[in-house]
Amino acid sequence: MHSALEGGGSVGQQVLLVEHDWVQLNLHSEWWLDVTVFERAFTDTQGVPGKQLDRDSAQMLKQAVELYKGDLLDGWYQDWCLFERERLQNMYLSMLDKLMCYSLEHHEYEAGWSYGSAILRYDRSSERTYRKLMMMKYAAGDRTGALRLYERCVNALDEELAVKPEKRTRAVYEHIRTDGSDQAAVAGQRTCAQDSSLQAVLARLKRLQLVLTAVQKRVQRYSGRRAASQDTEV
Repeated sequence: MHSALEGGGSVGQQVLLVEHDWVQLNLHSEWWLDVTVFERAFTDTQGVPGKQLDRDSAQMLKQAVELYKGDLLDGWYQDWCLFERERLQNMYLSMLDKLMCYSLEHHEYEAGWSYGSAILRYDRSSERTYRKLMMMKYAAGDRTGALRLYERCVNALDEELAVKPEKRTRAVYEHIRTDGSDQAAVAGQRTCAQDSSLQAVLARLKRLQLVLTAVQKRVQRYSGRRAASQDTEV
């Protein structure tokens, strides 16, 4: 995400007012901040499972994920930047996941596939994403493609984490392999509900980890400065 500031309005209404010794945001100009729009979409749909989104909420999320053109200030490594980059990226992945569930619920499989593919570009071993993609492929009539996705999932989990797929993932695979269409549909709906709850817990844990890391770094810097000060006094 580039945190771009967009401006417009009538002639002479610049976004920035610039003098030789200061720069000021022109509050009377027409402007919008992509991060603000992005965060509002996340907040307004927080706690709403993807399959329960109404059309307006889904459209808001679709517009929000389109704003995400890349990670915030990619290449910068200050503490505050790392925290914000991770926070916005987690929001992005959460919204993509909700849109996948919405797409599965409303049979918009092509759109759902694009959202899932975007998630896998960030997290190649996202098992819940593979489950939803398998269901979409199967529901769209591509049973072979769904089974191949399972193999991709197995390989990614082995290479990235050295683990095997969860029981839920294997169950979806077996339903598709045996052509259990009714059972597969139920499994697809159930996995969206279970994954939404799990994702919320993981997001909270990740935020806590980032906060603790930042606090630890501040303590280390303070301890270093205090030790240096004591050496000087001696």
